[in-house]
Amino acid sequence: MVRVEVLAYTPTDFLEEKDVTIGRCRDLAEKYAVTWVDVVDPNERTLEELGTLFGCHPLALEDAQNRKLSPKVDEYEDMVFVVARAIVWAEEIDTDQLSLFVAKKFVITIHGPAFPSLEDVRIRLRKRNPKMLKSGADFLAYTILDTLVDSYFPHLDRFQSLLDQLEEDIIERPSGEGISRLHQLRSDVVRLRNSLRPQRDMFSLLGRLEIPIFRSETRIYLRDAQDHMINALDTLDANREIIASLMETQATLVSNQMSEVIKVLTVIFTITLPIAVVSSLFGMNVSFYGFNEPVGLYIAVTLMALPTFALTLWMRRKGWF
Repeated sequence: MVRVEVLAYTPTDFLEEKDVTIGRCRDLAEKYAVTWVDVVDPNERTLEELGTLFGCHPLALEDAQNRKLSPKVDEYEDMVFVVARAIVWAEEIDTDQLSLFVAKKFVITIHGPAFPSLEDVRIRLRKRNPKMLKSGADFLAYTILDTLVDSYFPHLDRFQSLLDQLEEDIIERPSGEGISRLHQLRSDVVRLRNSLRPQRDMFSLLGRLEIPIFRSETRIYLRDAQDHMINALDTLDANREIIASLMETQATLVSNQMSEVIKVLTVIFTITLPIAVVSSLFGMNVSFYGFNEPVGLYIAVTLMALPTFALTLWMRRKGWF
């Protein structure tokens, strides 16, 4: 369901309204220094109104509705369109798209329902953060993007905790379900990295190019957000290496476990070999000394016991068991 919220402010005034029309948002954009229009799950009509009243380019609106794009920056005459991705973690970890239209006096964000990081930005505005109220729409866009990147790290910390727990499970039970979980985590890491890697380049463009809407002082902040983005990608790379190492460790432990089993079976077979040989020989239907007499039993037991004891003592001294 479509939901539109608006926050408008000047250095001395602040206004927040929920469930408003795009026309009302346009009126506020004319009155206030900065207006933030947040649109959740827009339909065709809402997108048309954004194009008509705010001048959003039709191609950018189409991209905003797609929600499967890689991070990028498109510059238009008086507006910049930015696509960023946030990490969402419900049953499994994935990413979702956040689209921003940045102009001199307003910022429009378009996204799905699951974006709790935006609430952190609203809280700062409600608390009348001096830096945000005195800055322009470009600084608001930076704040949204920076908060989005900062929201990655709790998810990455949770991911690291899962890896630590999985490492303990693999060491305790090498032949358990650890290998399937490792493959799943590796797929998650690869998917996240492929989705977020272009965002590093997106921040680089915003911080380096002379885009009129973003002032030079804001571009300095954007370069700092790029550093945070690089840290997040480095963490993903480190996790990928840890997973690869855990997979090698799990394979080694399973191999060692199988070798230990084979070793035990080999020792048992070797120790019991004299028993099998003697019992087979004495079980043949031929005449021999002590046949059908008690002395034959004593001889057989002796021939079985002495080699068995000798082999056991020799293997024990070798340290084979």
